[in-house]
Amino acid sequence: MKDAVLKIAALFSYCGGPLFIADLLKPGLGTGLPFFITFLPVGLMVLGALCLDETHNRWSFMAVAAGRQSVYVAFGMHLYALWCFVEGVRVPDQRLHYIGIAVGMVWSVAYLRAARRWMSSPGGAAAGDDGAPTRPIEPS
Repeated sequence: MKDAVLKIAALFSYCGGPLFIADLLKPGLGTGLPFFITFLPVGLMVLGALCLDETHNRWSFMAVAAGRQSVYVAFGMHLYALWCFVEGVRVPDQRLHYIGIAVGMVWSVAYLRAARRWMSSPGGAAAGDDGAPTRPIEPS
């Protein structure tokens, strides 16, 4: 249940800063490219959250690490949108942005904590697991 909430919150956090920035970029870049630019960090965070359920392997480490880096990008987008709103920028769907910013900031902290716990768990990156067997190789 906790993981499901984490994944849904990641998608809902797009409605904050990333959606605001996508709306700013649309007049100059069309609709597809701004969506891709702003959804990429959120998508990587969702992928990382999905891999928090998996065993420790190379692909899950890369997904969780990419998600951790993307959290910082998305958090920056939330802060930029919040700063614009404080400065007086008004948009028609401002409540949606406020809710997305709040969910996104809380989700960012929750994801970073969950990723840190996952990385430091047995078999995580801190344990130096490279997938090699731990028993000695000797002739039988």
